[in-house]
Amino acid sequence: MKHTRLSTQSFAVALMALIPLAWTSIAQAQDLPVAGYDKGFFIQDPKGLYKLKIGAAMQPQFAFESAEEHVEEVDDATGDTVVLARTDREPEYAFLIRRAELKLKGHAFSRNVTYGIMADFAKGTVALKDYYLDFALAPKVFHMRFGSYKKPFSRQQLNSSSKLELVDRSITDKAFGQGRDLGLMFHNKYTKSPTFEWAVGVFNGTGVKPWFEGDVEVDPATGEGEVTKGKTTNVPDRFHPLVVARIGYNHGDLKGYSEADLEGGPFRFGVGFSGIADLDSDESDDSNIRGELDFILKVNGFAATAAAYVMAAQDGSGFSEQAFAAWGMHAQAGYVFNKLIQPIVRYAIVDYDGEHNNTQEVTGGLSVYIFGHNLKWQTDAGGRLHEHEMGDLTDILVRSQVSLGF
Repeated sequence: MKHTRLSTQSFAVALMALIPLAWTSIAQAQDLPVAGYDKGFFIQDPKGLYKLKIGAAMQPQFAFESAEEHVEEVDDATGDTVVLARTDREPEYAFLIRRAELKLKGHAFSRNVTYGIMADFAKGTVALKDYYLDFALAPKVFHMRFGSYKKPFSRQQLNSSSKLELVDRSITDKAFGQGRDLGLMFHNKYTKSPTFEWAVGVFNGTGVKPWFEGDVEVDPATGEGEVTKGKTTNVPDRFHPLVVARIGYNHGDLKGYSEADLEGGPFRFGVGFSGIADLDSDESDDSNIRGELDFILKVNGFAATAAAYVMAAQDGSGFSEQAFAAWGMHAQAGYVFNKLIQPIVRYAIVDYDGEHNNTQEVTGGLSVYIFGHNLKWQTDAGGRLHEHEMGDLTDILVRSQVSLGF
């Protein structure tokens, strides 16, 4: 039998050919990194079943406000309030910490069981905003979320405060009762802007801010009360639920919940509709219905957003007896030059049912994106006109802040 001897040179060539294959197999078998940075500092187990990501958002700000007010007097004869004059209040200006948030999020046991926790330290006390669990029953198709988080109402509110073009949201944000609440929601990861987005949930209707609950004893001799015992709680003393729903459509590779077109690219847009039904289940006769329609458009550095709102309030003894209460809208647009500098303008109005009571806002600003939304300097200035039958009032607001997020 004839034997073939493998030369040293042939063996070296074969070994060099096998090294890339062997290295690929070793790399595939290696565990995941246990720590690092990926849009936030993270730690995880080698198999990736448990993960904690740590982030933060900080917004030191300087604000100046000049406002007008009416000088009023009560007529002793009729008891009516009479406006004597219009005057300027003492201007207010100060440095402040607008937001100082610590964010924790990740997953446990499985990548389909995620959680989020966020606390804000900016108001002189610690406020717990987000704390929720999210279960991906069918990933990106059907999720269940339970805890405290933003209600799926209004694109403007759903945008993170660190993803805004101007220093803060428009006057429509507070007027139509948006924000966080405690509840149960089903969704399809709608804030990631899939082609069709949806969410529906039931919430307490009381918000997430805690209050003090206690017993008071009244001294019969003085009539003064004294708190004998109590506690801080955010558990409602009555069931006052909200039903909230949102649907939307997104076209193109859109980041629909981040203002400004920092990513650039061809025409993209998103449109969404949200509704809130504040039920009268406790028969307090203070229910209401709110709806809004919003859109976002981005193309080659230009971005525009707008929304229209309407609200009806209970005007009778039952939930079905609703009457028109208010409407509002806002629109803003800006263009990013060289992915660095963006001028922005915004107009907004809130008009309550009745005469001489609307508020209008006109704001212009400039944002400098040093590292995108992660590090930027924002300055805006504007006026708010408050309509009044005895003479309109004007507020002037100027703000400048640095926004850092990671």
